[in-house]
Amino acid sequence: MDTVNEMLKCRGCRTISFRRVIRDYESAYPVDERNDEWHVPEDVTNYPSILEGHKELGDIWEVPAIVRDIYTQSVQAIKEQSNTLAGIGLRATIEAICNDQSIKGRTLEKRIDALAKGGLISQKDAERLHAIRFLGNDAAHEIKRADAANLLIALRIIDHLLVTIYILDNEANGRLDTIIKTFDQFEALLDKKLPELSPGDEVPLAKIFGRDVRRFHGYLSAHEAELLSRISNGSYSKLAVGKVAKYAGSREQLQHFIVV
Repeated sequence: MDTVNEMLKCRGCRTISFRRVIRDYESAYPVDERNDEWHVPEDVTNYPSILEGHKELGDIWEVPAIVRDIYTQSVQAIKEQSNTLAGIGLRATIEAICNDQSIKGRTLEKRIDALAKGGLISQKDAERLHAIRFLGNDAAHEIKRADAANLLIALRIIDHLLVTIYILDNEANGRLDTIIKTFDQFEALLDKKLPELSPGDEVPLAKIFGRDVRRFHGYLSAHEAELLSRISNGSYSKLAVGKVAKYAGSREQLQHFIVV
């Protein structure tokens, strides 16, 4: 028996890791008698554990803790070849995403369908998530050990889901002109635009937002109604309600607002 301890550094990402190789010479056997070649069984341990064929998400910290924790535990279970637990964990990761996104449903089947109906994922993505649901159900209810290759495929699907729902949105916001759906986003952009105007200016929202008005994509009317309500109840004080009139040759009468 021979033990070799090594410190390794990846030539790509420069990550440092530890490797232990235990060679069992007593169990060696010949593989080529003519050249006197022998195979010596080796037990190789890496720390941190590695998962061949999988590239770890570099921006995993962008994912909420409720999702990140169960995801990282599932990845570790795959690395440790705890395939039954890994199958359950990947299914639980989908549950955690639904919880974080406030997706309702009596069963995970219904919640996955709701993810697609709500536009968070495509119908094709939903079909893939159902496959992971089956895999997790088999592991949880039948104590069935998932195939390692299938787990890697399922992990790639979960990675794609995390990138789609969390990581790409966080990268795009503030850099790309993304669609503004919520009133909080509307108010943040409004507050950013108002300093470009002077107190007393009376203009419609289209003038205030300029080319950014395209980002509301059908949500502007709802945001305007909410703004009027908040001005009326005193919870928004940077604007006052103005006249309703045409502006700069517009075809329709537009609600104006006065910069306070």
